[in-house]
Amino acid sequence: MPKIPLGGREVDALSIRFKTIKEDWNEYDLEDGTTIKMKAVVSEIFRIDGEYDPEGNPVYSIKSSNIPVVNCPDNLKKKT
Repeated sequence: MPKIPLGGREVDALSIRFKTIKEDWNEYDLEDGTTIKMKAVVSEIFRIDGEYDPEGNPVYSIKSSNIPVVNCPDNLKKKT
């Protein structure tokens, strides 16, 4: 069983297999005319052995990467 960091200590964790159902983009319009899209892509999920949230659900640790896409107006781009 792998150990992962949690709250300044190392705890036992169980790697959980998963199937991606849906990965949506979050989109943000900035006041400077830029549009930013972000998506989190999960690579690993672990269930923490013996740890529970206040509702009694098991605690999970999720490894993910944020994928950003920036579309800004030409006047904000660096001139080359």
